[in-house]
Amino acid sequence: MIDGSANDCPLPATLQTRNLACFAGLWCLIYLTGPISYVGVTHANLLHELENNDRTNNSPQAWYQWMSAASVLVAWLLPHPRWLKPLLIGALAAKALVTALVVAAIWFKLSGAVVTTSVIAFGGVFGAANAVQIMTLWELVRRGVATGRRGTLMGWTFGLGPVMACVGSLLQQLLLSAEPITGYSFGVAFPENYMLLFAGAIPVLLASIVLSVAFVVPPPVGESIPAAGLADILGGLRQFLTTGPVLICAIAYVMVYSGGRAIMDNVSLHAKDVLGDESNTVGVQNFLRFGFKAVAGVLLGYLLAKTHPKATLLATIGLLLLGMAWALTVPGWWYLLTVGWLGAGELFGAYFFNYISTASPKSQVRVNIAYVSLMGIVVGFASVMYGQISDNYGRIASFHVASCILVFTLLVVVLALPARPTPRDM
Repeated sequence: MIDGSANDCPLPATLQTRNLACFAGLWCLIYLTGPISYVGVTHANLLHELENNDRTNNSPQAWYQWMSAASVLVAWLLPHPRWLKPLLIGALAAKALVTALVVAAIWFKLSGAVVTTSVIAFGGVFGAANAVQIMTLWELVRRGVATGRRGTLMGWTFGLGPVMACVGSLLQQLLLSAEPITGYSFGVAFPENYMLLFAGAIPVLLASIVLSVAFVVPPPVGESIPAAGLADILGGLRQFLTTGPVLICAIAYVMVYSGGRAIMDNVSLHAKDVLGDESNTVGVQNFLRFGFKAVAGVLLGYLLAKTHPKATLLATIGLLLLGMAWALTVPGWWYLLTVGWLGAGELFGAYFFNYISTASPKSQVRVNIAYVSLMGIVVGFASVMYGQISDNYGRIASFHVASCILVFTLLVVVLALPARPTPRDM
C-alpha cells in the first residue's frame, strides 16, 4: 500500500517493493556491522587502548570526513544512472578490503603504530566508500521508489536496521568485556578481541555486495543526463549553489554533523571518567546507541508519512540536543543513556539526505549529495577541534561547544527551510 499520493516512479509497484526491500535489507546488513562501520566510538576506544592521545583517537572520524569528498569526483566522472550499481558494488568491496587490512595488522602482531595507522586508514577508506554508497543509494531510491512510499521505506529501514546493530553491539560487548547482566564474556584478550570484531564484519560486507546486485534501475525518461564535461559539471554546481532549500539543508547537515555526530567519540571516552577507568562499556554504548535508533527509526518514519520532511529534521536535532543536555547533567551509569539519545538523533543523516533528494531533480540527486559530502570535510576539522579542546580544557568544554552548534542549527532549520521542498526544473 502506497502511503501517500506522490507516485513519481515509472516502475510497477512490485519492482518498487523489490527496491524498497533491497534498500532496507542492505541497510540491515550495514547496521549489523555497526560497531565497526560507524567510524568513531569503537575506533577511538581501540586507539585509546593503544595509548594514543585524544587527538589521535579522533583521527579515524576526521579522516572519514575528509575522504568523503572523493565522492564528488565519482559523481562528476560517472554521472549516468547505468553506473549506479557498479559504484555501489565497488564501494562495498573497498570496505571489505580495508576491514581485512585491520584484521591482518592485528593478526600478524604488528606494532601499535602500524595498527593505529591501519585503523586511521580504515576511517579514510570508509569515508570515501560510504559517501559513494550513500549517494548511489539515495539516487536509487529517488529513481526506483515513489515519493509517496518514502515514509514506509524510512520506517522499515531505520526501524529494523538498528535492531541488527543491537545484535552486533551485544557481540561486541561479549568480545571486549562482559555482558553487564550475566557477567558472561567470550574471554578474548586485547587486541585479539578487536581483531575478531573486525573479522566478523567481512562476511556481512560480502553479503551486502550480493544484495546490491538485485536493485532495479529504471532507464531515464524525459530528463537531461549530465555528462562528464566541464559545462555539465559547472551547471550542476550552479544548480546546487542556487537552489535555496538544497544549499541551506546541506549547510545545516554539516553543522548538525559537527555538533551531534563528531562529538560522539568524546562522549564515549568520557564514560571512563564518569564510571572509572576499569569500566569497558563500548558494547553497551553501541547497544544503547542502536536500540534508541531502532525505536526512533519507526517513529520518525511514521512522522514523515504523516507530516512533511522538515518535521523529521527538527525531531532529530531535538534528540541530539537532548543527548548533549543529558551528558552535561546526568551522573553515574545513567550517563550512558547519552549515547542512546545521540544514537537516535544520528538518524538526522538519513532524513537530511531524504530532504535533499526530495528537493532535487532526479538527474541531480547524486551530485547534490556528493557536494554535501564535500562540505563534510569541515566535520573532520570539528573532530580534531573536539580532540584539541578535550586535551587542553577537558571533555566537558567540548560538550558545551557541540551544544551551541546544535542550537544555532535548529534556528536555521526552523527559519530558513520550507516544510515540503519541491525540485526545481532544470
